[in-house]
Amino acid sequence: MTVNTPSHNEDIELPLLDARLFLSGTQDERKEFAQAFTNSLLEHGFARVINHGLDETTVGELFDWSRKFFQLPDKVKQKIEHKPGPNPQRGWSAVGSESTAKLFGRLNGNPDGRKISETDAKEHFDQGPLDDLAFPNRWPSEDALPGFRPFLEHFYTRSHEISMHLLTALEEGLDLPAGAFTDRCKSTADELRLNHYPELQIPSDKAQTGANRVWLHTDLGIITCLFQDNIGGLEMEDRRSQAAAKQRFQPIPPGARRDEMVVNISETMERWTNGVLKAGKHLVMTPKREDVTTGNVTIPERFSIPYFVKASRETSVGPLPYFVSDNAPPVYPDMTALEFHAQRVAKAY
Repeated sequence: MTVNTPSHNEDIELPLLDARLFLSGTQDERKEFAQAFTNSLLEHGFARVINHGLDETTVGELFDWSRKFFQLPDKVKQKIEHKPGPNPQRGWSAVGSESTAKLFGRLNGNPDGRKISETDAKEHFDQGPLDDLAFPNRWPSEDALPGFRPFLEHFYTRSHEISMHLLTALEEGLDLPAGAFTDRCKSTADELRLNHYPELQIPSDKAQTGANRVWLHTDLGIITCLFQDNIGGLEMEDRRSQAAAKQRFQPIPPGARRDEMVVNISETMERWTNGVLKAGKHLVMTPKREDVTTGNVTIPERFSIPYFVKASRETSVGPLPYFVSDNAPPVYPDMTALEFHAQRVAKAY
């Protein structure tokens, strides 16, 4: 499998991949997309995809619903507040509820992960499967936000369908049997999240370099499918800098189209592939403002919408047999997806 690597001094520009080739193209076009998608994820841990099945109008409507939800009074959102802990998140989490710096202490220069107090500068709403009896969804009342629940439930269902197409493309790109990944997602445990990063006031020196809104981390699921607004701030690790003295990051700027999806590899996929596909490290910074030198700077609010694709809860997240051999013994312990999720999320609070 050939991967073209740019020189270390060049900025990385992720290729923009057209999923229509895979969904309705010829066999050659289907193969072309699968290989390009796989190559981008192998090399960077990230890919950019358009024409995946959620159009600009639908994605735009979801951002409108997100804005309406976060504009609700706190006393309304508090009625569906998520209680911090290891269970899957449901409902509203206030600004500062989550700390990716703590969850991923080793990535942020703190090996024990216990001394970091920085929390993420965002609030969020989380939704799980529509029929989840173990961890029920928590919705605002229809009186408080009419139409919110049915729209999000429809978006969730479509997102799951689309994510299965993307996992199928990855199976084909890796020359795996059909269902190698998708069969492990039949009992849906995915999560749809609405993120809101409130407006910030920061000193000019911080504005020039950028300040953390979400700390360096990797996601826990299989893949994440993300939509972002036009504010910017998402950055991925430049993997060419891993051997260098200083870690380097590259912006993933907002796309020209509102329906441009950013896909990244998450920890479960890294475990399944025994490290062949490595989870994409990323963070969210404030946009850099080199035009200011004194005083405080107002950083506009930001919205993003990730769809976390997750394995069925009782499915093993140990390495799959396709990636294990005498020369490549398993490097991750066997456990269920729910056990893994609880173990990791418990550290974030």
